[in-house]
Amino acid sequence: MRTRLAVIAAGLAVLFLVLLGRLWFLQLVSGQYYADLARGNRIRVIPQEAPRGIIYDRNGVILAFNRPAFNIQLIPEDAADLSLSLQNLARVTGAPQQYLLATANSNRSQRKFKSIMLLKDIGRKTADLIDTYEGDLPGISVAVESKRLYPTAFLSSHVLGYVGVINESQLKNLPIRKLYSGRIVGQSGIESMLNDMLIGVDGGKQVEVDNVGRELRVMGQPVRPVPGHDITLTIDLRLQRYVRTLMAGRDGSVIVMKPRTGEILSMNSFPDFDPNLFVGGIKDKHWNRLTGGEDKPLINKSTQGQYPPGSIFKMILAAAGLDLGIIDSGSIYNCPGYFRLNREISYCWKRDGHGDVTLKEALAYSCNVYFYKLGQELGVDRISQYAKLFGLGQPTNLETDSEEEGLLPSKAWKLRVLKEKWYMGETVPVSIGQGYLSVTPIQLINYVNTLANRGLWVKPTLLRQVVSPDGYDTISADALPRQTRLLPIAAEHFDTIREGMIQAVEGRGTARRARSLNFVTAGKTGTSQVVGREGRRKISEEAQQDKRLKSHALFVAFAPAHKPQVSVLVLVEHGGSGGVIAAPIGKKILQFYDKHIEAFAPRLPRFEFVEESRRNFQRELEAAFGPAPSADAEGGASPPNN
Repeated sequence: MRTRLAVIAAGLAVLFLVLLGRLWFLQLVSGQYYADLARGNRIRVIPQEAPRGIIYDRNGVILAFNRPAFNIQLIPEDAADLSLSLQNLARVTGAPQQYLLATANSNRSQRKFKSIMLLKDIGRKTADLIDTYEGDLPGISVAVESKRLYPTAFLSSHVLGYVGVINESQLKNLPIRKLYSGRIVGQSGIESMLNDMLIGVDGGKQVEVDNVGRELRVMGQPVRPVPGHDITLTIDLRLQRYVRTLMAGRDGSVIVMKPRTGEILSMNSFPDFDPNLFVGGIKDKHWNRLTGGEDKPLINKSTQGQYPPGSIFKMILAAAGLDLGIIDSGSIYNCPGYFRLNREISYCWKRDGHGDVTLKEALAYSCNVYFYKLGQELGVDRISQYAKLFGLGQPTNLETDSEEEGLLPSKAWKLRVLKEKWYMGETVPVSIGQGYLSVTPIQLINYVNTLANRGLWVKPTLLRQVVSPDGYDTISADALPRQTRLLPIAAEHFDTIREGMIQAVEGRGTARRARSLNFVTAGKTGTSQVVGREGRRKISEEAQQDKRLKSHALFVAFAPAHKPQVSVLVLVEHGGSGGVIAAPIGKKILQFYDKHIEAFAPRLPRFEFVEESRRNFQRELEAAFGPAPSADAEGGASPPNN
């Protein structure tokens, strides 16, 4: 018995020694480690979302901001009678009780005191009712979050873009300190391109919780969230609104710019859309409508649409011919109404021809034969070389998330892509802006700006100012060096081209419907064919009536002609004649700018040498074609289909 007692005592002693050793290890050696773990279990960090930056137009008008959205949440453990709480909530909100109960049950978590979202964006009045009757709604509370709001809706949809819930690829590139505020990110337009600036920095607070997760108290001072940067754009909302009125019922693109600075005053793409549809998640019916039809309103046609430039491309050939010495301002080509190359015949829009025409007259009349002949002397490779020099066929690097390059054909391109050599006859349509050639509207107007600037290419921009939340770190686009380059073409060549564009508007040229009595305009029309003459012959007359086969109507201009303050591009998809459809719209935009935005200078009287040039031009026209019909208020018979 004594031996057994001794063994038992020894065993108990060993056990107590092991226990004491373990206690010593836990208390002294690892005490701090376990104390930190315990503290972590009772202290929880709750992040606070930073408001997204506000977007303004150039005059301080708000284009995008954040509004409070009131959501109803439920903590089941705080509701003594869950069914009664949901019944009372149904009475207050009008939501079906069965829906509320199903939502609560399907979202219940194993973790205690975790809130469940019952209803989103209920409105301030309903939120106030819930706060008033909180005694009858145990477990139910109102949580506030910010939601994006676009008060101008359709007016700037393609410029601003829209926001949506962050995806996995975007999440990988988001800094940790912006993870909570960046749950909603820009998905297109300025919202996407400047997303990093617009997202704020997360704030938060530390709270003490009990063993089941209930909040007991706030510990220390909360860290305030830092709002995102505010953005001021170059857009003028007055112009945006007016342009949308002019383009009612039409598809296409309209861009208004300042040639010297590259600032985009208005950029519209039609059809447009309401970016508010995407806030909080877009419904299937809206998404299907925006993506299912042929119109595709989510595409920004100003930067993503690719079109043949038509006769607007003719100034490229004029610049190339003058620079290479192939022609000068007085060079004359005869236009009999057609151009023959081997067995192929290409026609001028005026079937009986223009006769002998100079370069300025060829631009004013938009004579195809003049540029057919010039294009053959230049060749497709030199045409593409000069077009690239003006910025065509390549992105402008505008502050947008998507911009197409377009296409400048060449011998090497055709051999590489189509595995065929280039034929001389294929240069003919390219010479008047047709064929394999395609450009975007933003490239087209920027090329016209270069003509207005006498060879100075300026990068287009939508960004005017970025303001930090504290207001001290302000970035002004005016203070930043502008991306410019000077084309190696003599300035007098641009003056020659400008005079031809002036005659197109101020004389009896194809753009005369754009003439204004208050200022001199330099402009050019274009009619971009969707289906060529040969293609039309192969389809039925009924099919030819399809609107989609109609030509695109284009017009570009800058004013005042000799001291340009503003430029404009109008593209009406399937509109027909550029002179009939697009030019009058461009005229109205320029007049609106002069009257409501910024008065043109100098004012009347007009430049004397311009008036003299017009009188000489008018005398030449009357000698060739007879006096203009007096009944036409626009200055002559209906303009040609170009």
